[in-house]
Amino acid sequence: MLYLYITHTILYIGPGMGGGVIAAILGILTAFVLSLIAIFWYPIKKIIRFIKSKLGK
Repeated sequence: MLYLYITHTILYIGPGMGGGVIAAILGILTAFVLSLIAIFWYPIKKIIRFIKSKLGK
């Protein structure tokens, strides 16, 4: 007869693993935000320059 025993396991995430996970998450979020800024900043900058040149003349 086959018995399956379910045992409790204790998981421990040390400070090195926790710090690595936090650094990875912050790195991904930072890369995402900076990519959005890079995509939208240059068109906005061109629009601002265009408006300034039209108002300055």
